[in-house]
Amino acid sequence: METRARMSPITALFIGIFGVGAVAIAAGTATVLYGMRIVDHKASALIRFADDTLEGLPELIASLPPALGDMLNDRRAPEYASQIDVKVRFVGEDSDGVRPVLTIANRGDEVVSLLAVRVAALNEQEIPIRDWTEVVATPIAVDDEWRGPLMPGATRHVVLSRWRSSPSSAAQSLQGAVEISDIRVWEGSTAAQRTSDDRA
Repeated sequence: METRARMSPITALFIGIFGVGAVAIAAGTATVLYGMRIVDHKASALIRFADDTLEGLPELIASLPPALGDMLNDRRAPEYASQIDVKVRFVGEDSDGVRPVLTIANRGDEVVSLLAVRVAALNEQEIPIRDWTEVVATPIAVDDEWRGPLMPGATRHVVLSRWRSSPSSAAQSLQGAVEISDIRVWEGSTAAQRTSDDRA
C-alpha cells in the first residue's frame, strides 16, 4: 500500500496565494479590456456627436433670435489688428496708487466684436514689473466687464482698477507695452442673412 506524501502548510499557502493572484490578474485584465471597449464606443459616439453638432451649427445660429444669433455671428480676424491702435498710460492719483488707462481706436470699417489685449507695465529700465490680459471689446454691453463692441472709427477709453501697492509718483516712470492677443469682427446681422437666403 502506497502512502501519499502530505503537502506542507507553507507549500499550500504559496499555492493558495498564487492561485488567488492568478484569478485577480485574470479578472483585472477582463475588466480593463471591457472598460477599454466601453471607452472606445463612447469616444466614437462623442466624435460623431461633435461632427453632427459642427455640421448643424450654422443652422442652429440661424434659428436663434437675432439678439443671440448676432452675438455669435463673428470670425477671428488677425489681419484686422493693423486697424486697431491701443495705448496704455499710467495716471498717478492724489491718494496713493497708480491707475492704468487704455485708449483703443478702431481705424477700420469693421465692427470689432471681441478684442483682448495683453498689457505689460515696464519700469525705467524697461523691465516688466506687471502684466495682465484685458478684454476691451465684447459682443454685447452689459456692465464694466462686458464693454460692448467697438464701432468703426470709435475711440474707447478704459479706466482700470487702481494699484494701491504703488505710490502715485511711480506713474511718471512707468511705460506700457500692449499686444493684441485676440480679435474678432462681426459678420453682419443674422436677420439680414436670413432675408437674403429666403430671397435666394
